[in-house]
Amino acid sequence: MNVLIISRCTKRAREQSCQIIDQFAERTGDAAWQTTITMEGVTTLRKLLRKTARRNTAVACHWLKKNGQTELLWIVGNLRRFNAQGRVPTNRTTLQIIRNDSEHRWQSAESIALLAAIAGLFHDFGKAGMCFQQTLKGESKHICQPYRHEWISVRLFEAFVGVQTDEQWLASLTQLKAADEKAMLNALKMDTDKNCSLLGNLPPLAKVVVWLILSHHRLPQSHSTRPQLIYCEGWFEKQLNADWNSLNHKSTEKHPWKARDFKDVWKFPHGTPLKSKTWREKARQIGKRIRNLPALLHAGSLDNLLTLHLARLSLMLADHVYSSQPAYFGWQDDAVQCWANSDRQSGQLKQKLDEHNVGVAHLALLMGRSLSALRRSLPAIARHKTFRERAKDPRFNWQNRAWDVASSLREKSEEQGFFGINMASTGCGKTFANARIMYALADEQTGCRFSVALGLRTLTLQTGQALQSRLGLDDDTLAVVTGAAAVKELYQGNDADDSSSASDETFFASHHYVHYEGATSHGIAQQWLAKEPALNRLVSAPVLVTTIDHLMPATEGVRGGRQIPAMLRLLTSDLVLDEPDDFDVDDLPALCRLVNWAGMLGARVLLSSATLPPALTEALFEAYREGRRAWQAACGQSDRPMGICCAWFDEYGAQSQDVADDAQFRQAHGDFVRQRIKHLPDQPRLRLGKLAAVEPHSSRTADVVSSLAQTLYEQMIVLDGDHRSTHKSGKTVSFGLVRMANINPLVAVAQALMALPSPDNYRIHYCVYHSQHPLAVRAAIEKRLDAAFTRHEPEQVWELPEVKRALMSPEHHHLFVVLGTSVLEVGRDFDADWGIIEPSSMRSLIQFAGRIQRHRQSVPERENLVILQRNIRALRGEKIAYCRPGFETEDHLLPHHDLRELLSEECYRTLNAIPRIVEDLPGNALAALEHTRLRAALLVGGDKSDVVAASWWRLPLTWNGELQWRTPFRRASPQETFFLRMEEEDDEPEFCLMQENGVLKPAGGFCEQPLLMAEGVAPWMAIDYGEVLQALAETKQMELAAVSRRYGEITLRVTREEETEKWLYHPALGVFREYL
Repeated sequence: MNVLIISRCTKRAREQSCQIIDQFAERTGDAAWQTTITMEGVTTLRKLLRKTARRNTAVACHWLKKNGQTELLWIVGNLRRFNAQGRVPTNRTTLQIIRNDSEHRWQSAESIALLAAIAGLFHDFGKAGMCFQQTLKGESKHICQPYRHEWISVRLFEAFVGVQTDEQWLASLTQLKAADEKAMLNALKMDTDKNCSLLGNLPPLAKVVVWLILSHHRLPQSHSTRPQLIYCEGWFEKQLNADWNSLNHKSTEKHPWKARDFKDVWKFPHGTPLKSKTWREKARQIGKRIRNLPALLHAGSLDNLLTLHLARLSLMLADHVYSSQPAYFGWQDDAVQCWANSDRQSGQLKQKLDEHNVGVAHLALLMGRSLSALRRSLPAIARHKTFRERAKDPRFNWQNRAWDVASSLREKSEEQGFFGINMASTGCGKTFANARIMYALADEQTGCRFSVALGLRTLTLQTGQALQSRLGLDDDTLAVVTGAAAVKELYQGNDADDSSSASDETFFASHHYVHYEGATSHGIAQQWLAKEPALNRLVSAPVLVTTIDHLMPATEGVRGGRQIPAMLRLLTSDLVLDEPDDFDVDDLPALCRLVNWAGMLGARVLLSSATLPPALTEALFEAYREGRRAWQAACGQSDRPMGICCAWFDEYGAQSQDVADDAQFRQAHGDFVRQRIKHLPDQPRLRLGKLAAVEPHSSRTADVVSSLAQTLYEQMIVLDGDHRSTHKSGKTVSFGLVRMANINPLVAVAQALMALPSPDNYRIHYCVYHSQHPLAVRAAIEKRLDAAFTRHEPEQVWELPEVKRALMSPEHHHLFVVLGTSVLEVGRDFDADWGIIEPSSMRSLIQFAGRIQRHRQSVPERENLVILQRNIRALRGEKIAYCRPGFETEDHLLPHHDLRELLSEECYRTLNAIPRIVEDLPGNALAALEHTRLRAALLVGGDKSDVVAASWWRLPLTWNGELQWRTPFRRASPQETFFLRMEEEDDEPEFCLMQENGVLKPAGGFCEQPLLMAEGVAPWMAIDYGEVLQALAETKQMELAAVSRRYGEITLRVTREEETEKWLYHPALGVFREYL
């Protein structure tokens, strides 16, 4: 192809880009090149330019076609130096003729900046206290003080305001004198006094500043009592006291305080920063700005959520950035001899207190102002060919309709917000369609940025790769975040760049890895995040694929800077939630909070799942709408009526509508679902289900396990007979999945199955697959399973090494069976011949059914899905059986535990999404329970004092951490990480825990478990941990010890009941506990 390259770089960027382009093409002018080149060459050139791109880079590449037409291929760097067709302007002016409208409309930007700056001035006043100074200098035997420094800062600020109105104390900032400190200290209220009043008497703006000071390390929450939600309107005025900050002042064995400590904590022997000339000068400058902004008095109230939380973000980020910098002597005054912090490495005192407060106020002001321009300064995907192309395959025609609807909403969704729902069935290309929808909604000139948040940890790698190849995206536009770098590298099997060290990821756990090869921000964000490469990559990447766990801290990160990365990401990109209904009910309130925040930070939101229940969609819409209202009040046209752009997509069409309230949304969503269920029964019936009874002699565990194994065994032989593939030699194979709900029972049943001899002429190959295998082993298993269960070309199955081996053995019939947990049903692109499932919820039945005949789409004549009539908890006679995972609780019990009673025949004969997406469906008690439980948890509690997800936006609760404490995210499963260490080839592998200094020490409590195999039974894959590690060590060119540290990681769920029991381990079975 013939290309023309135009450079509009300036300064050093010009030299750099010229050097690169000169290697590929000949110059036809000062800043123009032309050459004949392949598509790979053009891509390589673009990658090299992106790697070195800086603020002044701007290079466009045009394809010169044979018919005389040209097509713009890409632009690297500053998009604004070209127009949409890649043309160069004839003239330029520095006058602002066309204002960037959206930035201009952030009326609250200056208020955000000034609030953060005022709070920055006072935020660490409490550190001047005698106790803090002694601890910092190492002169105290205590590591903390009776009252934390934020609380003392709040009391000092309250004394500074005194009885003045907001106008008066703001005006006083411009005329402060050193003598004013005495008046402030005299007015100080000490919490040690019995009759010390609360903060209720402060004027509104002062309350906001108090909240900012109090929350700059963690959100306040009542640590001593549980306040009642009905009275939450008055918590700030009537209940907020030192207990909401910490309980340090309660004497314990750890901190036995003396009466003197309580006196000393309120003493300021060296005075406060108010004595400092530089501090008073900074206060004067900020006071002067406030005089020019009368709107600040209206903006400063606890109801303006966006202003409030972005001011807190600016303050926390400024504090974090300034604390990491060396001391600046220009802001110090010798009159103040207090210190703010010490150097982390050397322990030397670093910044003076007056300088620290001035520096944080200064940075907070700059950050608050530049938040509105942040999105524009980050890389984005603009003019992307694959997204714009129309789908040719008739199966994907629906994507073109989705594209048309989305692009028609482009300008409108910018003004009004966007809430979309994609309910297309599995296998219709939903993931790709989501990306196209987000691209169509974004302005092509500025480009699109979005995050895809998923429910599982290992799903990211598969989806990240699928997205990358399907969307034609490279490493330089798509970032993948995983819990550990190891998962990413194992999945790809390539040498990932290991440049990220633990020390630069202070906002991040050191084993969280952001894999992104593209340009990071060179604008404002660069200055703030320069010392945090991982965070910079996370915020900069145009497309981010991550587990939802990495975005959750935006609302759930109650302590420290955990919130900052996630909030910056939501503020600068749109959000796609993949399978949001896959979470446990207890995790959904946190999901609603995240969507509420996304609306508040101005993002568009798209939900993508074929099984979205009505209660969840309604709750998420309500959350988004209330969040968007806060955005519109602060940054939009606040006088406009609210009307959210909503759109619905599936494989039968797409429609959009402006929705103003919940009732209208319920109606529109109901209409869409009714249309959808007319089509669903017409789809080919790829899964035919039947129930199988398990009849144990008693409810003792041993009886239940052996009778369950016997039933599974009989059903497998029958299913194999009906759904096997025959080789030309006459031998047969079939591939099946057996899914159980929990790991310990699964392994117990697996051991019982392996001890059952196969019928004559049969060989059964078992593989046990769940999340409690070491990383390296799990990756090895997944690689083999992905190869076996990818069935787009059915004849490929005879080429698999395990099948070739099986064909050479004497037996005629071979069954390859995966015994797994829910990791089978979510996120793996499997196509099995048949499946057997232990029921836990309607959703899991529908998801699991989607793994049968997924690629080949051939309609079966006999049943290919067997559902056990009762699950293992019910067989053991437990009162609450369908739980963990499942929806049954003490308050929501099922009438029976036998599926014959719970489901009508048509419900299990043909499994489709209808029972999940429609409420009140007769003949399905299991689905009815799910809908009741969801509605109760999300929208309507039993009585007023019940916490429901909607309390977060219906009540004023965002200023404290109370709801996060009551309905935490992923509370159900506390986890602990171990490492299976192996230093030398001949060593026995050993389970270890990692200490804080990074050294592994033996964990103890792990036993090797023997495994007996009967006649005609074989392991599907022989797993030798040593061999797996050896192979990795060779491909990665690393030592065995280093490989086992990185890839031997294993995360185990620890429940309180089981803490005392031993862990058992076998390479083929993974890690488990004995099932008693």
